[in-house]
Amino acid sequence: MSKITFFILLSLFSLRLYSADISSRVHKYNWDGLEVIWVEDERFPTYDVSIYFADGALSDVNKGESEAALSLLTLGTTRYSQKDLVDHLEFFGVSSGPYVTHEYSLYNVSGLVKDSIPTFKRICHMFADASYPTKELAREIKRARDATANLVADKSSLASMAFRELSLAGSPFAYPVTAKLKDLSKLNNPILLKKKLEYFNSDVFKRVYITGPKEILNIKEILNQECGWTGKTATFKRDVKYEDKNNQTGPDIILVTVPGSNQAQVRIGKIMTEAEIQPLEAIELLSTYLGGGFTSLLMRELRTSRGLVYGAGAFAAGQRRYGRGVIQTSTKTESVKELLTVVKDLLVELKNGGVRENIFEVSKGRLEGSYPFRFEKSSSFLQHLIYLDHINVDYSRFMNFQDRLKDVSSAEMAKWGGEIFDWDKLTVVVLGDKSLVKELSTFGKVKVMNYKEFL
Repeated sequence: MSKITFFILLSLFSLRLYSADISSRVHKYNWDGLEVIWVEDERFPTYDVSIYFADGALSDVNKGESEAALSLLTLGTTRYSQKDLVDHLEFFGVSSGPYVTHEYSLYNVSGLVKDSIPTFKRICHMFADASYPTKELAREIKRARDATANLVADKSSLASMAFRELSLAGSPFAYPVTAKLKDLSKLNNPILLKKKLEYFNSDVFKRVYITGPKEILNIKEILNQECGWTGKTATFKRDVKYEDKNNQTGPDIILVTVPGSNQAQVRIGKIMTEAEIQPLEAIELLSTYLGGGFTSLLMRELRTSRGLVYGAGAFAAGQRRYGRGVIQTSTKTESVKELLTVVKDLLVELKNGGVRENIFEVSKGRLEGSYPFRFEKSSSFLQHLIYLDHINVDYSRFMNFQDRLKDVSSAEMAKWGGEIFDWDKLTVVVLGDKSLVKELSTFGKVKVMNYKEFL
């Protein structure tokens, strides 16, 4: 038996043991109507808490207000200044902040269990009494404006922002969850942000996810009474029915111009339908096969065989009502045509059922072997439970991942790959110099846009 085979078998055995162990450590509680999931972990004297709000940026009347209301809680309250709040949290070594999506929002807090009571008293005070002082708010708005304007220096992030908006165009999920430059002035309004926070506190359904020793459960009364969170009135859950109607007969080619760029950022993909996000194991394997590291198809063909790129990645993943299939890489301006030609040929091959069996087997073994290690940290496992709950998938789907993955054939993976990455249905976004129009036109009609449209 080779060493590689031995370690793969050891990893799979470890996953079975881990799954059996972790399932016995997941506890569910009802705290006066507030749903609580506790992953028991006595290994360290630390905790991670995530408060799940069943609404996100889709509720925004003024774009970016959800993210702003949650991320600017530390600006001040009627009792404490920004300095007081920040100093208090830093003294206890607390890490806190939001993660906002279109469909839901999280507020994450982590620290030492021994300090959890004073920490959550202060966190709840912020949620109950945040005032967003005018002076501090104006300063943060200016900082956000400067950071957004300077994104042109980070071309990879700029390309991803533009691609997301363009590839999701026509759906409710296209506009970014954070404010654009044109939106920031509207957010410079304490009353608006306080109303948004009140909406999250009073109207939106919540679920609390906790990992750590049993002592962390002592925050119950604080969350119920000082945050005022119960399940009695806060019941709203965001759910959007969206049906993608992709009638493309060829790829949408879009050039986002950045003056003086000597490199091209390339993003290729599309919005995924609800049907396409259901086969979780198959699309996870597809992501690994196409762009999951040095052994993936894209890396072998684009870097190892041709030297066109330094790195290339791909993923297919979903939320509750939609998903995204994305290929991302960058190359020299003069290599864009060759790169797109190679990617097109690989995707057409996949659609026609062509799977490189050697890469498929390596990808499957790699995914089976690496999967348990993604959840070594309880916080990572906690985030995965949040995701499964959000998409209404039972935890057994995670526990049985190994067995379900084993049943995914190369033909099934190719079927979903052919649908998700059908070249004629994709959006191709290239961020680079305007001189690329001629070469890109060989793949179809090119739409040219200025990068400033996405700031």
